[in-house]
Amino acid sequence: MSSTTQYNNDLEFIKKIDRMLDRRLDHAAYVFAFAACLLAHILYIVLFTASGVRLMVFFNAFSILFYVSTLFLVNVIKEKMNLVYATIGEIILHAAFATICVGLASNFTMFLLMIIPLAFLMPNKSRYAPFVILFISVPLYGILNYHYSDSAKALYDLSSSPYEIIFYVINFIVGSAVLIYIAIIFSLMRHYLESRLRLQTEQLKVMASTDPLTKLNNRREIQKRLEEVSGSSSDYIIGIGDIDDFKRVNDTYGHDMGDTVLARVAKIISDTIPADAGVARWGGEEFLFVIPDSDIDAGRKCADSIIKAIREKTFTHEGKEFSITMTIGICLGTSKDTIDTVISTADARLYKGKQNGKNHTEFE
Repeated sequence: MSSTTQYNNDLEFIKKIDRMLDRRLDHAAYVFAFAACLLAHILYIVLFTASGVRLMVFFNAFSILFYVSTLFLVNVIKEKMNLVYATIGEIILHAAFATICVGLASNFTMFLLMIIPLAFLMPNKSRYAPFVILFISVPLYGILNYHYSDSAKALYDLSSSPYEIIFYVINFIVGSAVLIYIAIIFSLMRHYLESRLRLQTEQLKVMASTDPLTKLNNRREIQKRLEEVSGSSSDYIIGIGDIDDFKRVNDTYGHDMGDTVLARVAKIISDTIPADAGVARWGGEEFLFVIPDSDIDAGRKCADSIIKAIREKTFTHEGKEFSITMTIGICLGTSKDTIDTVISTADARLYKGKQNGKNHTEFE
């Protein structure tokens, strides 16, 4: 996959996730989670009632009231993560009391472990909160598994009841759903972070290699292209262009207009040179372009086309129109020439062109 394709894919994925994190969707996600917990506890209270586990009936009545409250408070409380922490506390208490009541066979203790990765995946404002949950859940899980390894210690004996299997199956389904949810969230977060890292790396590369005003290669970046072209066996053209009397543009129309002129001239040059050529902002109002596998006639025609397009471009400032011109010096480079020599020759011809009336290509 090309870097451009990867960049576009990463950008689209990040935008998609950012849209998902929109406030309305964020609110809907909390509502969905609390509603799912509410429905689960309604199912539990029905099953505990049917199985005769009265203590857990009362506990689930409290849980139902709690989740009804969260559905109301989610519209009121600004820091919704506090409701999530409260929900985790309820899950820990529910898992512990259910185990005390019906023992280990129904497998309520697995929720003590399943909430740990969820706690670390949540956007915690406190970095200590997930560790608090970890240091509560893991010891509690160990104590309950050790103490209730003997099912006779449970307050209610469901060993001869089908409800023990029913609770196990339901807990397995609910627990599996939680694990799948955690896996999806983790995968999305990892992909999101990797995409952002690649995107930022690519943006830093662009910033390091691009002139911020003209969006052309900067001087350092074009050096790579120059070395590549000069290292080949084919002839090439180096051209250096300078906007004529650019100081007058800044003095007359202001520096903002001067920046606009530079940006538009850069685009004209980019649109005019061959597809395999390179162009950079070489200095203040100077631009350098390199045309590989070319000769002096082709280089002259390209430079003349640039000069013509710039001369015909009209700029408007506060109702007044003006135009500019450019002078370009070009030089043919061969495999025997050093790139610095070719650039120096093109630069010398540029200033010769300035002395010879400007607004033309100087090529000898």
